[in-house]
Amino acid sequence: MLARGVIATVAVIAAWFALQVDSARAEDGGGWASDWTDDLKKAKRAYKEGDFAKARKYFERASDDNNIVADWYLGHMYRLGRGVERDDAKAFSYYGRVADAFDSEESDQNRLRIMVDALVRVADYYRTGSKAAGVTQNFDRASRIYRLAATYGHPASQYALGLMAMRGQGMRQQPEQGLRWLLTAAKKRYAPAEAALGDLYWSGEIVRRDRTRAIMWYLLARSTTKPGEQPAIYDQLDKMLAETSEAERLEAEARATVWADQYPADDEANQTPE
Repeated sequence: MLARGVIATVAVIAAWFALQVDSARAEDGGGWASDWTDDLKKAKRAYKEGDFAKARKYFERASDDNNIVADWYLGHMYRLGRGVERDDAKAFSYYGRVADAFDSEESDQNRLRIMVDALVRVADYYRTGSKAAGVTQNFDRASRIYRLAATYGHPASQYALGLMAMRGQGMRQQPEQGLRWLLTAAKKRYAPAEAALGDLYWSGEIVRRDRTRAIMWYLLARSTTKPGEQPAIYDQLDKMLAETSEAERLEAEARATVWADQYPADDEANQTPE
């Protein structure tokens, strides 16, 4: 199985584009800084401190002024249930507002990143379908959006395209192409893609079964996420290690070290917004 609860969801789906901007940068003037109104600065400060009720108040005020950064954060809050009851309909609506603002000629790279990230979030809803959000599953629409986001190097879109290519969802079934998409995302150290590759090597689906390589991928996935974000990765790795020998584990660790040296983890690749 490709899933095991890890691949079925993209809990950190576009985290490569997580916002890493502080107030000092926001005050530099022009472009991206113009988005960072007083309300938005207060909202982010409260968000980082875990005061989500306060953050929501200021994000909503900024959103009323058509601020796409605020909309993007609100999308995350309602999707993850941070300080609010989880509401996929509201999350989809907020992400949709940001996605609608997408402009391929946007010169500010930070604005462009959240626009692309919002496109991926919207595509996720179309790929899986969501009764709560009122979204009917539509593989064709999802694949088109993912392909657009993939041109900007978004690892979550590459990961999703990999799954869809292997399953023949919205495109002709192409297992080898799907594997290439997963590897592309894994090179960016995107944890769900690493775990997906681990599942493939553990089961022998598409690739030759290789338990050592499977554990290698799961070790890499574990190193690029946290238990609270992707508990299934930790659980699955524990199960795999319980079934392997000390020699296999040591070899997997050595392989993981070589891969990590060649493709260092980018902290932004698996983070949710701060």
